[in-house]
Amino acid sequence: MQRIFAIAIAWAGLIAQPGSVLAEAVDPARRVDAGPLWQEFPLVWNPGWGREILGPLWGQEHVDGQTLWRLSPLLAHIEEAATERSEYEFLYPLFTFDRFGTEYRAQLLQFFSVSGGQTVDAETKRRQTIFPFYFWQKSDNPSNDYTALLPFYGHLQNHLLRDEVRFALLPLWLQSRKRDIVTDNFVFPFFHVRHGDHLTGWQFWPVFGHENKEVTSRTNSIDEAEIVGGHSKWFAVWPFILSNRDGIGTANPVTNRAFLPVFSLQRSPLRDNTTVLWPFITHTENREQHFVEWGLPFPFIGWARGKGKHANRLWPLYGNATNPTTRQNFFLYPLYWHKRLQSAPLDRERTRVFFFGYSDLRMQNRETGKTFRRRDLWPLFTWRQELDGRSRLQVLAPIEPLLPNNKSIERLYSPLVSLWRHEANPKEHTASQSLLWNTWRRDVSPELTRTSTLFGLVRTERSGTRREWRFLGMPFSQRESGLTDAKAPNGKEISLSRKKSPVAIHGEELFPTNGHEMRP
Repeated sequence: MQRIFAIAIAWAGLIAQPGSVLAEAVDPARRVDAGPLWQEFPLVWNPGWGREILGPLWGQEHVDGQTLWRLSPLLAHIEEAATERSEYEFLYPLFTFDRFGTEYRAQLLQFFSVSGGQTVDAETKRRQTIFPFYFWQKSDNPSNDYTALLPFYGHLQNHLLRDEVRFALLPLWLQSRKRDIVTDNFVFPFFHVRHGDHLTGWQFWPVFGHENKEVTSRTNSIDEAEIVGGHSKWFAVWPFILSNRDGIGTANPVTNRAFLPVFSLQRSPLRDNTTVLWPFITHTENREQHFVEWGLPFPFIGWARGKGKHANRLWPLYGNATNPTTRQNFFLYPLYWHKRLQSAPLDRERTRVFFFGYSDLRMQNRETGKTFRRRDLWPLFTWRQELDGRSRLQVLAPIEPLLPNNKSIERLYSPLVSLWRHEANPKEHTASQSLLWNTWRRDVSPELTRTSTLFGLVRTERSGTRREWRFLGMPFSQRESGLTDAKAPNGKEISLSRKKSPVAIHGEELFPTNGHEMRP
């Protein structure tokens, strides 16, 4: 199986070979401006160069030792030699292959996967999975080997939220272990017997079940003895009759009783909760956070009063709730929803209209004043600003608002649908705009502003106080003094007067003249 993946990866590498020259920085004087057919450009968010061919279909980027190439929407590859990192994506999320040093993982729709490599304790492991039917692992340490073929026979480790799982002729017999607690299931999930450190229990679900754990102690990380609470639980005709006592022997033992739907009770030193004719009448007294709350019925009508919480709710028409760190409100849910969290140093605020229809997320570090912000209007646009001020706008955006911060979506699918792109880096005073897959493109830097239109038939460049136009390859130029220069047949320039103003971005002049003219 690993040979199949190796052949597939080698074949994909041959496709990428023609673009490997981008690892060398593109010469600005010789870059190609023929978008959407062929476009080369400096990157804005990171120092490096990019290339796009045939509009959104083929793309390449080289940034600080990391090389990316893609054939949208089919295939993408990232290579970073310094960290021995490599990624392949084919029709994401259909197939992915990731490698980091000696570790690797390939998956097909998360149902079939192959992985392996060396762990932090220098143990080499190899795994194969066809979820949920086949699990296999081979290790340098034979005690970590396992094989499972559902439903016949199997042994698993660190799967299904358990440290160890064994089964035979499932559901006839299944044994699981989580830390010291071992559960033997017979005709799963109806009958089980459980035992562990001072713990015993059994159940015949859903008729009756019981479990009891005594109070024990353990030594914590600073070599002090601490109490481990016990519990006593039983049920009858689940989930209608329940009785649980948790935290026995601790400072906050909790008792829960329920005879549903008639009543349910929770009692503890810190919190009491009573429900009558569940869920129509609920009452909560929270002595730890100092508030009292009512629900009639929960969660549709409710209110809370106290220092720890103040709330009013008439769902889905209107609701608001505040506590010392959070404020939340809604109106005609899901038409409008807003939540703000202020917990030093984080200030996080989010507004939604029709779930993903419109979303505005703002996160600020109040100690540094740096702010991250993201706005999405599905499917029209997505915009975000990073903590360092870099910003990016994309129009259209049918996937990005639904799956934000998904790098694979941004690599393979965003180039296909983005009719307009804008990126800015105020720290470096750089920016770029692209319309209709580079049919019109503009790149701005402190040294040069360059535009290209319709396969490069019309191009402009501004460098210092000089501006050059090219139409069908014929050059014309302008100076700050207002002299427009056209090259005569003998190679000399002919000047015409016209004053030009400086170019500004983010409110700052990129090419200030300081009142002095500059002539070639």
